[in-house]
Amino acid sequence: MVNVYDSANQLAEDLKKTPEYTALKEAVQSVKNDENSSNLFQKMDEVQTKIMAAQQSGQPLTDDVKNYYKELNDKVQKDANIVKLLTAEQGLYKLIDDLQKTFTSPINDLYSDLRK
Repeated sequence: MVNVYDSANQLAEDLKKTPEYTALKEAVQSVKNDENSSNLFQKMDEVQTKIMAAQQSGQPLTDDVKNYYKELNDKVQKDANIVKLLTAEQGLYKLIDDLQKTFTSPINDLYSDLRK
């Protein structure tokens, strides 16, 4: 019997050897090594968490939160370390999306005759 968890664990290990993962790992380290970038990243992460919580609970965002987010976002867009991190993260998630399409294709194939 096939153990798909073994395959998934192997895929996770293989993912760590990709250029996309390496780029993200280096970008994360660059943010960690720069106090300003690190603080800015943490602040943005906190405000995004608050915004998501408010949206999930149906609460409207206050003008203060909206303005704070805009101010932080403007700073983030100017921080080279964070921009590099976000770009690398997008590259890795693009690879993961491609992989997901590959391993879900057998499921989609099952439905192909029904969708004609």
